[in-house]
Amino acid sequence: MEQPPITSSSSAAPAVHTSSLAATPLSSSATSPHVFSSPAVAGEHTLFNPHNTPFLQLASDVTSVFAATAIISFSHTHQVISLKLANTNYLYWCMQMMSYLLGQQVFGFVDGSNTCPSPHVLAADGTSLQVNLLFLCWKQHDQLILSALLSSLSMEVLHLVIGYQTSCSAWRTLEQALTSTSNSCIMQLHDSLQDLRQGDESVTQFMQKAKALFDELVAAGRPILLEDFNLYVFRGLRGEFKDLITNLITKAEPLLYADLHSHLLMHEFIHKYSAAIHAPLLPTPNTPPSALVAQR
Repeated sequence: MEQPPITSSSSAAPAVHTSSLAATPLSSSATSPHVFSSPAVAGEHTLFNPHNTPFLQLASDVTSVFAATAIISFSHTHQVISLKLANTNYLYWCMQMMSYLLGQQVFGFVDGSNTCPSPHVLAADGTSLQVNLLFLCWKQHDQLILSALLSSLSMEVLHLVIGYQTSCSAWRTLEQALTSTSNSCIMQLHDSLQDLRQGDESVTQFMQKAKALFDELVAAGRPILLEDFNLYVFRGLRGEFKDLITNLITKAEPLLYADLHSHLLMHEFIHKYSAAIHAPLLPTPNTPPSALVAQR
């Protein structure tokens, strides 16, 4: 039997039928007589369907409809996202969470590209409404994602998302609140880079501190050039690195973080080894006099 056409408006206010969730075919596919979809949402809601199966591939009951869209389990989120979001670690948390959501093929929910379907669709009679199964499935996935996001927040930032009911609204609120691009914040980060000094720190400790400041500028949307990052590091190193800096600063291309760190580590090792060899032998109760004479 041919299905009635779907119209965007009706002369009489349609009655809402919520007692039955059975999906009624809305439009028939030319290639598959068993595949039906709403024109308003066709092709848009595939991110939470890992197998790309048709969403409304109808059988005899509503159970088969939900079976067409596999429900992603987020029960192990706390094991994958080891870092709780706080006021100062948004970049690192975001990197973990984004990778996890992309791997689960549900990132479209939080970035807004996978939009919410209409809660109701026209029934076969063209005048009454029935519950849209796409909406129910979308809502279930979105709430699971929102729950995963909330479980990864620390108490100091949890208040930022109170009252938000979708994963997209919570994600955008956290992004706006914790990646402030205010001039004062940017100036403070630049000042910290300019005042960066190695002091008694090891190369690894010093480089990690410099990289953290660099990453915060990236997260704030104001990244600095790699050449400038190299210069900040060179300025902060101890005097024993002067000869190495002279060689590195003449290179045509700026050094990546890993390469710069490697050069500095090698120089630090050689310097410590050389200092240990040439260190004077101090007398101890067990030092024979002949060793002191030989040193002279």
